[in-house]
Amino acid sequence: MDAKDFFRPWEHTAKNWVECIEKIGSIQTLAGARRKIAWRGVIDASWALHSSVFRKFMDRNGVPPDEGDVVKYEQELLKAARREWRFDDLSALETFAQIQHFGGPTRLLDVSFSPLVALWFAVEQKFDNAGWLKPDLDGRLFIFDATNNFVDLDSDWGGRPLPWSSKPPDSWRQGLPKVWRPPSYNERISAQNSAFLIGGVPLVRSGGNAKYRKAPGNGTGAGTWSMDEVRRSTSVVLSMNSLDRAPQVGATPTYTLRIEAGGKPEIREMLETHYGFNASSI
Repeated sequence: MDAKDFFRPWEHTAKNWVECIEKIGSIQTLAGARRKIAWRGVIDASWALHSSVFRKFMDRNGVPPDEGDVVKYEQELLKAARREWRFDDLSALETFAQIQHFGGPTRLLDVSFSPLVALWFAVEQKFDNAGWLKPDLDGRLFIFDATNNFVDLDSDWGGRPLPWSSKPPDSWRQGLPKVWRPPSYNERISAQNSAFLIGGVPLVRSGGNAKYRKAPGNGTGAGTWSMDEVRRSTSVVLSMNSLDRAPQVGATPTYTLRIEAGGKPEIREMLETHYGFNASSI
């Protein structure tokens, strides 16, 4: 299996600008006024929802890392950043935000509170190393319910040590990711209305976990994904839900919308013409 198989049963599809706006509106209606929604767009719908540090381990070892592997790497990264980059006065979270900004690998996942910003990243044109435009591929939006999952740089999350190194391992790795809205260290953060998802490497209970059903409904016939399959598809805990039904009270669903490649040129044009979105503004 690959990430496409993991997300396909839950996805809806948008073929053009009108369908994108309709689907985004449907998600906002399902969420309601009391829920806070975070959005993430990727240009290739086949990509796993992996942080940059997760991709580093996958590229090097061919298998997903465990939480201990990531923590060990992060502790060494913090030491190096504070020793060589002079980030002595920053908390661990702030240090990782700076590292992320400069292209270094962290467990942070970029999200935006603007669905149109996320949509831009899902349809953005890319160039190869020779400067030629890459062909459009199906893109994807991930939609996360961030209600009641926000963290601040307080005594729990704002210290110099890794905040999650002392978290109970099961709750950190089986609970949904936290959302941190960093200060505007640079103009890109404010322009993108951005935040970070932060979560432990997913841990699946022995015997399977209903959280990782292979299909909507009770999933009895389809079964559940194994721990390895989950980690090959996502580096944070998810609770995949279908757009066909409203979430239960207290639920914190994750949705996904696939953007067909053929509709990307029109969507880019609408975002640029009517909203001023382009590579320089975003």
